[in-house]
Amino acid sequence: MTKPLNVTIIGAGLAGLLAARVLREDHNVTVLEKWSGGAELGAAINMGPNGTKIAKALGFIAENAGSLSASMGIHYNEKGDVTFTNQFGDLKATFGGEWYFQHRADLWDEFHRLATASSANLGISGQPASILWGCEVIDLNVESGLVKLADGREFESDLVVGADGIKSLVRLKVVGDEAFRTARPSGSSAFRFTLPRDVVASIDPDFRAIDATKPASLQIYEGVGRQVVVYPCRNFDLVNVGCIASDKLIGHETTESWSATGSKEDLLRVYDGFDPKLLSFFKQAKDIRLWQLRDQDPLPTYIKGRTVIIGDAAHAMTPHQGQGGNQAIEDAEGFFLFKGQDVDRTTVPDILRDFDRVRRERASTIQNHTRDQHGRKDPSKMWKYTQYNFTYPGVRECVARLNAGKEMIDV
Repeated sequence: MTKPLNVTIIGAGLAGLLAARVLREDHNVTVLEKWSGGAELGAAINMGPNGTKIAKALGFIAENAGSLSASMGIHYNEKGDVTFTNQFGDLKATFGGEWYFQHRADLWDEFHRLATASSANLGISGQPASILWGCEVIDLNVESGLVKLADGREFESDLVVGADGIKSLVRLKVVGDEAFRTARPSGSSAFRFTLPRDVVASIDPDFRAIDATKPASLQIYEGVGRQVVVYPCRNFDLVNVGCIASDKLIGHETTESWSATGSKEDLLRVYDGFDPKLLSFFKQAKDIRLWQLRDQDPLPTYIKGRTVIIGDAAHAMTPHQGQGGNQAIEDAEGFFLFKGQDVDRTTVPDILRDFDRVRRERASTIQNHTRDQHGRKDPSKMWKYTQYNFTYPGVRECVARLNAGKEMIDV
């Protein structure tokens, strides 16, 4: 490689920041974010072994994000009786990484560090990514790589990465089909909030999600058309609560937005008859968010010219398999294809074709796995795709296997 690429990443969410971490070692990276400062909304997020293996190789430090290693899944009926348990075993030995729970904002902070810290601090080559806040992208040429902002500035790019989320401007430019302008409502929405440890302890001091003497667990309460998912984050100081219910039960229109508010009255009405302990927790909830879950059909392509889409811009999915964030991490790892002596402006479209071969097949399969879990009746079936979901050998190995006529994921 004789000259670093000029890379423009649109979006400073988790996908964009980790992509910046990979690309900054060899290229000049600029991240454009329309919001005015570094803040991430949302509650907690899980990072499966396929994600943690990649993140740790890039310098992720679990302690920085208050991450907790998960040991088991416990299923309950809506009355609070245990119906099924799944011991995860040694995930690191099996899949190469732990399963971590952490607050989304804490994970964003750590990925931001990986994108922007000094190279000496990270022990890598290259320069930190430059993040420009308050930059609204209004147009781009996917072939030339010219990105235009609302304030008149323009960025000439050898590679453009669209990490601009579920309402992606870049997606339509790449796919060129109005049918894929946005993901469709899935028919369900999620109430999301966190509870401080002391609030939970005042109701039940022995509640599993605040018991720091035991490994973290995923607690899932299931009823007809409604589900509650509970797990700890931030070193057991917070309990994350996600309540997924059908839009019919909610009874009014919801929106696809992390910041859309939900009401405690609606939450209690929808979950009337559930475990009284959970309802007591719900009554203590503050800052409830109501997030419409969107379901994106697999796209016909992630690439066009010298432009590629990643994360929710490429493969939005509901949280039923907990793989949305993990697929964004795998996307970021895909930019390892841009290392080597044969990388220059002229080779970008060819390299992206290999990226698309791997990432689109992989993420589309997981989108379909996730869709298969909508309305699941048998709790044990939640884990039917675990082996495939958690197994990922990396983009370069996947390309080699495809070139040899082999299965990309051998499970």
